[in-house]
Amino acid sequence: MAAAALAGCQTSANVSSAAADGEGITCGKIYQAFSAYEQDRESAVAWAQLGQLISPTAGNYANMGVETAARYYDQIKATTDLALAIRGCQPVR
Repeated sequence: MAAAALAGCQTSANVSSAAADGEGITCGKIYQAFSAYEQDRESAVAWAQLGQLISPTAGNYANMGVETAARYYDQIKATTDLALAIRGCQPVR
């Protein structure tokens, strides 16, 4: 459960910051949010690995969360690319 609680920290902080600064959502902010999302994905994998060391049961639950999130990656990337295209920007890598 710790992996699920911590996954998304970078993404959440980045989106909150972008919403609060009054400039609107720019291409640069979209790139930053996607980058934060990818960092969160990497962190979740690391937490799942740590969970396996602490408790196989906890590690299995964490792995289920990582696997579920991985299924949404293509959809999130496509949505990000659409938002960038609307603004006339290059897609994410």
